[in-house]
Amino acid sequence: MSVGEEVLGPKGKPVLLFDLDGICANLAAKWLAAYNREWDDDLTLDEIVEWEWHRFVRPECGKRIYHYLSRPGFFADLEPIPGAVPVLERLQERAELVVLTASPRQAMADKVAWVRRHLPFVRKENVIITYRKDLVRGDVLFDDAPRNLRHFHGIRVLMDYPYNRNFHDAYRVRDWAEFEALVHRILIDLEAGRPVPPYPGAWAPARREDGEPGPAPQPEEDAVTGWASGEAGPAPAR
Repeated sequence: MSVGEEVLGPKGKPVLLFDLDGICANLAAKWLAAYNREWDDDLTLDEIVEWEWHRFVRPECGKRIYHYLSRPGFFADLEPIPGAVPVLERLQERAELVVLTASPRQAMADKVAWVRRHLPFVRKENVIITYRKDLVRGDVLFDDAPRNLRHFHGIRVLMDYPYNRNFHDAYRVRDWAEFEALVHRILIDLEAGRPVPPYPGAWAPARREDGEPGPAPQPEEDAVTGWASGEAGPAPAR
């Protein structure tokens, strides 16, 4: 599949891949609450400004912060992130929905059960557990981890968090309302057969090593989605 080429699901609809933790399920709230309680700390999500959480916890905890993720049942009762369920329920009419999540072995059953409970409209065969999300074909990947988006061969959408703000090669949204608006624009173009850039500025001319003539000035980008006006891609929502 080349970038911009549409991938069709079994019902002829574009394929929307989306993560669970940090996208649909509020892992951070429970994770931080458990850590702060057990290690007598008051760490907040705003203080975690890199993906490696162990850099921000107490030294005596260190990489043991990741042990929580292997506790049986830890994922089972995560709260849905506001907007996730109703937006996905609406999008199922226009896109093939596919859950794409990484998981330790101990949490796999809990994650599948979470999907069945909160997202019953997602087909059971559309739940994929993998650490190599870049190998899965789809039109759009919605994730919070830069490492999952960096090599994805489709349209990259990043949920904004303090720990991923150093990554810029994706459309960034702050919540599910912004994601729905962005995907609406993307689907209009995909359904019309128009190519969509994988991220803002992806199709800008490459800069020569000597700096001449260099890429043309980039159009001003939308403050919310990063969609550049005048750039090839989705038409305005209508």
